[in-house]
Amino acid sequence: MPGVTRSGRANAEPDDVPGTSGFHVRPNRPPWLTFLLFWVVVAAAVGFAWLFRVTVEAMTEWIAGESDATAAALSSTWLVRFGVVVGAVIVAAGIGRAVDLRRGSATGIEAVAASARGEQRRISLRASVARAVATWLASVGFVSIGRESAIVEVGGAFGAVVGRRSGGRGDVMATVGIAAAFAAAYHAPVAAVLYVEEHLRVSRAPRALWFSVTSAGVGFVGSTWLLDGHTIFRAPHGSRWATLGLSLLVLVPAVVAARAFRILRIRVKVASIARAVRVPAWLVVAGAAIVAGAAIAMLPRAAGNGMDALREASVHATVAVGLALAVGKLIGTTAALGSGAPGGALTPTMSIAAGAALLAVLGVEELGVTIGADVAWGVMVSAMAVGVAVGLRSPLLAVVLVPELVGDYTVLPVIAVVVVVAFAADRVVDRVVRRVGRLVPDLVYDDDA
Repeated sequence: MPGVTRSGRANAEPDDVPGTSGFHVRPNRPPWLTFLLFWVVVAAAVGFAWLFRVTVEAMTEWIAGESDATAAALSSTWLVRFGVVVGAVIVAAGIGRAVDLRRGSATGIEAVAASARGEQRRISLRASVARAVATWLASVGFVSIGRESAIVEVGGAFGAVVGRRSGGRGDVMATVGIAAAFAAAYHAPVAAVLYVEEHLRVSRAPRALWFSVTSAGVGFVGSTWLLDGHTIFRAPHGSRWATLGLSLLVLVPAVVAARAFRILRIRVKVASIARAVRVPAWLVVAGAAIVAGAAIAMLPRAAGNGMDALREASVHATVAVGLALAVGKLIGTTAALGSGAPGGALTPTMSIAAGAALLAVLGVEELGVTIGADVAWGVMVSAMAVGVAVGLRSPLLAVVLVPELVGDYTVLPVIAVVVVVAFAADRVVDRVVRRVGRLVPDLVYDDDA
C-alpha cells in the first residue's frame, strides 16, 4: 500500500518495509526547510546534552565541593548521603509518577522510538522535559541512576515535535534528535548510529539512515570541538592476549550481573509491588527511596551514573570499588528506577558488569595469579561491553560503544570476541529459562539509554 502524508495525499514511495513505514513518507515541506530543521534539532540536542552535564556538575560542586557524584558522596557523612538520596528519589519519583499518570504513553525512550518508527503516537516535549528535570534532580542528589536517558529522550522528543509541526510525521527528525543526543552524551558517533539501528532498524530506509549518520557525526563534532567534550575513560594498555584470556575466564560473573540487573530493573516497579503486597503506592516509593539511600550511605562509590567510579577503578582497582559497582549500583539503581524516578540503565549496567568482573579478577589474584593494573582495567572494559550486550540486548552497540568511550579502537577485536561469547551464553540461558519460567520480553524500555 502507498504511504499517506499528513495532509492525506497518497505518497508515491512504496510503504513495504516492516517497521520503517514512516521513514519512507516524504514531508510536506521544501527541502531547504528540512535542511534548516535538521540543524536546529541537532543544535538543540547537543546543547541540551552539554547544559545537562555542566549544570549537574556545577550544582554537585556547590552542594558538596566536588563536581563528580562519587567524590561528593565520599566527602559527605553517611547520614547526609542517606538523607540526600532519599529526598532526591522521592521528589524524582513524584515527578515521574505525575508525568506517567497524565502523559504516560507520550514520554520515555520507548515512546520516542515508537514515534521514530512512524507509529501514531503524539510525543509530549513538555512531559519529556519534566522527566528530564526529575532525572537532573536525582543526578544532583547522588542517586545511583543513569542520566543520559534524559538527554536522548529530550533530543528525540524535540525532533519529533519539530518534524510534526513543520508538515511532516516527525519520525525522521526524531531519529536525528536521538542520534545527535546519544553521540553528544557518550561522545560516540558510530555507537549512536548503531543504537538507532538496533532500536529502529533505520538501515532498511536509506533516507532515515542518512539522517541518523549525519546527525550522529555532527553531534559528536559539536560536543567535542565546540563544547569541550573529551574521552570518557582512559584506554587500557595491557597485553591484548592476556586481557582476552582473563576476560573469558571471568565472563560468567559479568553475564550474571548484567542479566540480573536487566530482570530487576524491568520487573521491580512501584505498581506491581503495590498490587502484590496490597499497600499504597506512596509507601512503596518511600521504601524504595530508603533502600536507594542505604545503598549510597554504605557504598558511596555507587553514587551517580557509575562513570566516576569506573574512572577510579581504572587507576585504583580495589575491593571497595568492586563492591560499590557490583552490589551498590545493583541495589541502588534497581531501587531508584523501581520507585518511578526517571533515569537510564546503560551506564549503570556497564558499571555493574565491570564491578562483577573486577571482583572476579581480585579473586583470581588471591589465588596467586599476578595480574597487572592495565590488564585488570582491560578486563573491566570488556565487561562493560558485556553489560551492554546482555543488559540491553544490544551486541552491535556493545562492540563499538566501549572502544569509543575509551578512545581506542584497537581494543575492538578483543571486545568483539568477548561480546559474541557473552551474547551466545545469554541466549543459552534464555532457552533454559523458557522451559521453566517466563522471560523478560525483548522490547525497548524507557531506561534503555
